[in-house]
Amino acid sequence: MSFPIFFIHPPKCGGSTVISFFDLNKGNDRFVNFVWDQDGWESCRAKLLETQVGGGHLPYGIHRVIKHPVNYCTILRDPLARQISHYLYAANGKNGEVTRGVSVSMPEALAQQGVLSLDEWVSESLGGRNLFVQMLSGEPAVNEASLAVAQINLREQISTVGVCEEMSEFLLRLCGSTGMKLPFYFETNRTNGAPKGHAQVSEAARQKFIEDNSLDYALFRDANRIVEDHANETGSVFSNALELVRLIQAEINQLDNPHVYSSSVFGFDGSFLARVHDVIRRFDLAPINAYLEFAQNRQRPPADLFDGFVDTVRDGAVYGWAVNLSEPERQVPLEVRVGTQIVATGLSGDPRPDVASAGYPSSRSGFSIALPGGMPDGFRVTIANSTESLHNAGTWRQGWHCE
Repeated sequence: MSFPIFFIHPPKCGGSTVISFFDLNKGNDRFVNFVWDQDGWESCRAKLLETQVGGGHLPYGIHRVIKHPVNYCTILRDPLARQISHYLYAANGKNGEVTRGVSVSMPEALAQQGVLSLDEWVSESLGGRNLFVQMLSGEPAVNEASLAVAQINLREQISTVGVCEEMSEFLLRLCGSTGMKLPFYFETNRTNGAPKGHAQVSEAARQKFIEDNSLDYALFRDANRIVEDHANETGSVFSNALELVRLIQAEINQLDNPHVYSSSVFGFDGSFLARVHDVIRRFDLAPINAYLEFAQNRQRPPADLFDGFVDTVRDGAVYGWAVNLSEPERQVPLEVRVGTQIVATGLSGDPRPDVASAGYPSSRSGFSIALPGGMPDGFRVTIANSTESLHNAGTWRQGWHCE
């Protein structure tokens, strides 16, 4: 079963370059940048269902917003390198885009004015503290619990994860999980005039940043392990393909690239895309195609994605609705928990025409779960065997919601 691809794009992690990969594979301007407009997300949703590729600086959970399953992918970067890159990008006016009306935050404006130093930016994590955990968990609070959710999402819910430092490896694996054929890119939105390597950061600022972003470092290590595990599991069929990808990519990198300092938001030049395709056509892609066939044959089923809501608790039962967006005809298994203890279970399946009228793909999504007598105060309703959660899920007491 094929779902639209949604790219979770952490800022300053090579995401604009990843978008060039989508344009090479799907055609110019087919990637949908998710931006809230006067119609909310409706315009982006409609375009995504048409083009099948999109993404943005949005956390895990867009499937609940658009009421449709997606195939998630994402790319991470060394957290300190990302933070430094964000500062340098802000300091140079976002490659001139600020003069074209691109919005900036207060710290970004101060960096551009030269009022805020790199050390101050890094020591306060002004480009986002534990941003990876926040984005990949989709949880409002960032803590050890949301790190655990992000780690599970990374392994089970996000079909392809990569690291910016190994872009070709990520794109080859992304082709293997999506059915696209060309694991190539051209660099875009590099910070104009930025020094190579890490800019100078004091040891005190560096250590404070590492301590403050320990959760992101844990998640970044997990991402690297996923990359390494895949390479070990797939052996020579992957390494041979990757060797050819890097050879072809080196040729692409020799082209005069008009987009190296420009954002993908403004689109790519069609004639340049054609020149990149001309380079690719000069090579026999047999090793790449062999890996893609291998990867498709071992592809795991898409993860179940859910949405739902706990409406109320009354007369000794909890009521609400839950939908498996990936397989709407399946009932959703639910658990009522007090702490880690399961005190009651149930299934969706009751008629809820109001949920279907709201655009969800099931009219039998309702549930009512009887609560045991003498149950301790304070409980949550969870989806069994899933990190996915219901809105308004808890903590509940008999008859009222206290969170």
